[in-house]
Amino acid sequence: MKNIYTYISVAAVTLIMMVASAFLLTAADAPVREAGGYVTLFFGALTAWAVAKALLAEREREMHSDPDHARGHA
Repeated sequence: MKNIYTYISVAAVTLIMMVASAFLLTAADAPVREAGGYVTLFFGALTAWAVAKALLAEREREMHSDPDHARGHA
């Protein structure tokens, strides 16, 4: 997955899923509340991963897109 838009899309969808799963924390049953905490944590970790990959892909694209980069200039 080298496409930055894919990472951004994954981050947006998992962020929405994380917010939606946070409502499980208000459930009446204790096992559902406990599972809601783990599901929210999972979606949060997945969102952080996708955002980090998107930032790294953007940095890589910027470094290799300009041939007259400041590396060779003194």
